[in-house]
Amino acid sequence: MTKTEYYHDLKDITNDLKYLMRLSSRDFRNLFFLNSEDEDYVRGKWTVFAESPLRFIWSCSYDKLEIISEYIQDIKREEG
Repeated sequence: MTKTEYYHDLKDITNDLKYLMRLSSRDFRNLFFLNSEDEDYVRGKWTVFAESPLRFIWSCSYDKLEIISEYIQDIKREEG
């Protein structure tokens, strides 16, 4: 891979992540923790996400990363 290809990959990733910034706290809860009854846990996760989305992503399990990927792809298709 060339330096330019790495740049474009990173640029594409960061462009995709902007879609996550549209999430409100309610959308966030519905997307990631719909069935959770532990409000303190969800609120804590929202705080991490709101302060540092990348830190939230680093803390995610594979199933949450899949949810993020699907969410981004759905939004991109809607805007297509």
